[in-house]
Parts: sequence; C-alpha cells; structure tokens
Amino acid sequence: MRFVQDVLGGPDRADEIEEASLEDYAGRRKIEILENPQGGISMPSKEEMLRKIKELEEENDELQDQLDEITDIVAGPEEEEGEEGKGESD
Repeated sequence: MRFVQDVLGGPDRADEIEEASLEDYAGRRKIEILENPQGGISMPSKEEMLRKIKELEEENDELQDQLDEITDIVAGPEEEEGEEGKGESD
C-alpha cells in the first residue's frame, strides 16, 4: 500500500484499495473468479490454458494476415527493380 500511497495517488486511494473486496477488485479488472465445490478459487487446468493459448495464437495469426493485406492495399503496387532508380539522377 505504500507504493499506492506515495506514488499513485495518496492515502485516500491506498485506503480505497485496501478496503476493496476481492470480488470488487476482480470486477474492476474484468477478472472472472470461479469457485470450486470446496469454496476456494479454481484455476483453469493446464490443458484448458494450452487450448486457450492455441486459440489466441490462431486468432493472432488471422489478424496479422488481415493487417498484412491492409498494408499491401495502402502501400499500393510495388515498383519493379528496373524502374526504382529512374528519374533520380536525370
């Protein structure tokens, strides 16, 4: 809390954070808390996390392909190598 008090906004902000519940904090940070039958917090399995990573990598690849297509459209047609230097020394 000292960091919050000294750097991020003073004692009022530090008190606000300290008094917040775990659920309030998670809600502000858009973190989903899952409870297991024993009442504790449940973490996703390794397999679930690896599946999610694979999905995100595939989505990232698709988005990168779209960005590459947009870049090609914005850049316009590429000049041929023989035409590149024309006009510069004339």
